[in-house]
Amino acid sequence: MLDPAFLSRLEKLALRSRARATGARQGGHSSRRRGQSLEFADHREYVPGDDIRHLDWHLYARLDTLFVKLFEAREDRTVQIVLDRSASMTGSKWDAARVAAAAVSWASLCTLDRVQLFVADRGLKAEGRPARGRGAIHRIFQYLQGTGTAGRTDLSGASKGLPPARAGAITVLISDLWDPQGVEEAIGRLAHRGGELHVLHVVDRRELDPSHLSGDLTLVDAETGEELNVSVDKTVRGELAAAAADYFATVELLCKRRGIGLFRLDVSEPVEDRIIEWLRAADEQAGRGSASRVGALRR
Repeated sequence: MLDPAFLSRLEKLALRSRARATGARQGGHSSRRRGQSLEFADHREYVPGDDIRHLDWHLYARLDTLFVKLFEAREDRTVQIVLDRSASMTGSKWDAARVAAAAVSWASLCTLDRVQLFVADRGLKAEGRPARGRGAIHRIFQYLQGTGTAGRTDLSGASKGLPPARAGAITVLISDLWDPQGVEEAIGRLAHRGGELHVLHVVDRRELDPSHLSGDLTLVDAETGEELNVSVDKTVRGELAAAAADYFATVELLCKRRGIGLFRLDVSEPVEDRIIEWLRAADEQAGRGSASRVGALRR
């Protein structure tokens, strides 16, 4: 499903949480607990029963007190991917969204994360049990290739069905965010589940630039089939562009206020390059302890 060269680039990238992981199995991320690994974390004074192999003899020579070395435990983390498959995603947006879901899955599996993929329209459906290990990517690829778009958008309803997230977990919402009910409730719920949220906003540039519309037209709602007869002139095109820009600005402000990572995936640009850009930016921002808000549409 993905080009081998793209897969190779993704192996070195993964979404990194600003919080430490509290996973169930050994993995590739720093944990809140102390354990066995190669990364030194701290010292504490020796008490009877401690493993003498972890005594720090250099510190004993200086302080004449026994201390044991503590090491960071390395644990896995859960990455939950919510892919909007409603009818408004049909076409190039759906192609880009599936590539994004596949890329996040592969990058996460390469760092021993547990990955669970969900598709959302008016409800939420899991691809299967949480996957772990690189071999699981074939199952995810197969599922994505066999899944199409259908139904109406209800991100609020879909978000209610998502399983609870552990500390350090990451949720990735991939959607065009065209929901007649708005997205504030859904994004708010996803942001307060105990993990961290990234929003991949899939955008078709024609939604912001309606210059291709002119004359007497019948517009058809992709999700409801509702028809609207309109006469489009310069004034109407300006109103459409302004309404879309206002909505996009509202989404950006919502994510900024809640500390949510936001990236706009413009389907008119090379999708693979944009995903690499997003992962690198998100990782850099996580290292600084802040959310990434990158991916402004290029003029």
